[in-house]
Order: sequence, then structure tokens, then C-alpha cells
Amino acid sequence: MRVEESIEIDKPVEEVFDYLFEIDNFPEWSAPAIDVRKDAAGTPKEGDTFTVVVTFLGRRYELPYEVTDYDPLRHYTHKSTGGPIPNQWSYTFNEVSGATRLRRVAQGESGGFFRVADPLFERVLKRQVRADLETVKDLLEARS
Repeated sequence: MRVEESIEIDKPVEEVFDYLFEIDNFPEWSAPAIDVRKDAAGTPKEGDTFTVVVTFLGRRYELPYEVTDYDPLRHYTHKSTGGPIPNQWSYTFNEVSGATRLRRVAQGESGGFFRVADPLFERVLKRQVRADLETVKDLLEARS
């Protein structure tokens, strides 16, 4: 399963990157996220781990992640190291006339019961990724 969405945000790349890469901000803009726990102080770097607490299908899950790719102001990726559906999230940042084109790609591989529902999950995930991007845009553009 792979979902890709992008959005243009009327803010500089540095501001968008810094906001998204600050893991503590996840619950502000990602609807399923209700809490985040970093395993190291400060801004994460490649190899660092963190846990995101999410709700999914009415259940609470703690999903451990590792930052697997980090190129400041260009892209970063984190992948799950556990949880019901192994997944990976990639973010790419491009400057577009003083604004930022943000691309978010979600990939996951379900198994067991979840595999049967892949088409449904993919539609739900696509809506969620889009909604999350719209939230990021709204939050950042509302800042002075």
C-alpha cells in the first residue's frame, strides 16, 4: 500500500521543515497521533528513535519509529519498527517561488486480518494524509 500527496504552503522551506521535523508537533497536525515520546533530547537525527501513540480503528497503539533518512531542508523518512502494520513515512521539501512544496508518502504492508481490508485502508489513509497536509498548511500559514 502506497499513498502520496503534496501541498504548497506559503512559508519558507526552513519553517515548514523545522515544524514537521519537530516530533513533538505530531499531535498538532496528525489526527491519529495523541502523544509522542522521544528517546533522545533535542531534534531527532538519522538513527534516533521515538514512539507515537495513535488511535486506529478505535484502539490505541504505540508505534516505535526510527529516523532512517535525514537531509535537512530537503527530506526525511521515518519507519516503524513495530506495530500492527509496518509503515514508512517520507517527506520531501522543495522551494517554489518563496513557498514550500511538501510531499508526504506513506507506505505500509499489512498482514493477517488487515490485508483483507487493504483497499479500505488505502482510501482512509489517502484521506488522512490529505487532511494532515491541509492542517499543516493552515497552522503554518496562520502564523505571523
